[in-house]
Amino acid sequence: MTIKYEDEIKIMPHDEFELYIKKLSSDIRKYCESSDIRIDYVVPVLRSGAVPAVYIANDLNIIKFAPIQVKKIKSKDKYDHLVLLNSLKQLDKNKQYNLLVVEGTYSSGDTANMALAEIRESLPNAKILFACVCVRGEENLPKNTDANFYGFDLPREKLFVYPWESIDQKENHPDQQIENIFF
Repeated sequence: MTIKYEDEIKIMPHDEFELYIKKLSSDIRKYCESSDIRIDYVVPVLRSGAVPAVYIANDLNIIKFAPIQVKKIKSKDKYDHLVLLNSLKQLDKNKQYNLLVVEGTYSSGDTANMALAEIRESLPNAKILFACVCVRGEENLPKNTDANFYGFDLPREKLFVYPWESIDQKENHPDQQIENIFF
């Protein structure tokens, strides 16, 4: 299915972003209280989840981070994904950790689902909570998590950038080029 994107790309104001973070933090806090769990690690899916993860961790007073990086690369007009970093591999595989995985936007789910599969392989006993600021269809949220949270739902044809992003690099960011990834 081909998506007909709108021409206008909206720039999300910082105060709007913070409102979504507050909603996410509140929903996650309520879930943790009602489920009697404490989050052991915030797991930002880098790079999109880095900024939201810090805001959420500050709101929830969580200090431990274990980032995972799944890089979406563009080569010859096709996208692929590589796992570049998985700091969870350093943790005890047999322990049951409570993880809060944070992504910026969950659209096709390719990046987040690859990260979640990598997490499940590294820590098979983990309880995984998944949070994203924007979801492109609530019904598309990952199925292999213990709980999902999102700030807002937006149709895929509507485009926006977060306050720290640039419109001109929305689809042509240098970090999507394979030649710019150093191993």
